Amino acid sequence: MIKLIASDMDGTLLNDQMEVSQENVQAIKKAQEAGIEFLIATGRGLVEAKPFLDKGNIKTGFITLNGAEVYNTDLEVVDTYNIDIELVKDISGIFDDQNIYYELVTNKGIYSNNYQKRLNGVSELMKILNPDLSAEEALKTSEEKLKIMTTKYIDSYDQILNDDSYTVLKMIAFDDKGREYLTDVIGKYSNADSPVVITSSSVNNIEINDRKAQKGIALLNYAKEQGYDKNEVMSIGDNLNDYSMIEMAGVGVAMANAIPEIKAIANEQTGTNLENGVASIIYRAIDGL
Repeated sequence: MIKLIASDMDGTLLNDQMEVSQENVQAIKKAQEAGIEFLIATGRGLVEAKPFLDKGNIKTGFITLNGAEVYNTDLEVVDTYNIDIELVKDISGIFDDQNIYYELVTNKGIYSNNYQKRLNGVSELMKILNPDLSAEEALKTSEEKLKIMTTKYIDSYDQILNDDSYTVLKMIAFDDKGREYLTDVIGKYSNADSPVVITSSSVNNIEINDRKAQKGIALLNYAKEQGYDKNEVMSIGDNLNDYSMIEMAGVGVAMANAIPEIKAIANEQTGTNLENGVASIIYRAIDGL
């Protein structure tokens, strides 16, 4: 019997309007009423992720920043993993040399050094999630979303990299031509012995975390602390930053819109994020699959 369900957000729990549908909200509440714990596992930070659940009046724990920070249902931090600052400096240097736009997610918030490039990255993601949107519509929607986000804009990342009061929990880089154009960092740091792990949440980005900051590791640690067996854990996702939790959970579920690599390792498949796929698999879990 499933006792813990962990769900990704973008491309999974969130629809094309970047909302948790009423159908998904109802299913989550039904699961909780049935004694199944629901957990968010996202590349987003808590400040970005929590409002989506607040809107549906859902109380849950969070695996955030791909596992760099983990919160229980009382929103107390139970685990945190930052990237060694010398590694951050080295990776930043590679990105700077190639004129690649990237952001730093720190213990003091998300930092960007270029509003226009951040806007372009968000707009490109909106077009990926909503293929019917025109470029103009995607840009306008993205501008509205950036107005309510808490990103801090600075001229240079040097003030973060040279200040010991900052810790970097995640780096995220964008290239509108696709993540395969971010090859130098991938090539240098994607081996099994690397102190960082490189994943992705969209075709136009890569996300970099400390090796221990992975959704799968965080999920199984959380499950163990709550007294759940691995076989009582189900995870749901669609992209590369979900790989570890799809692979490591007792039941790994791929969205119908998931990339092939996720579908290849999943035990189960559900509908797309536009078809309330999360709700569908939750009801199956309640019924014993």
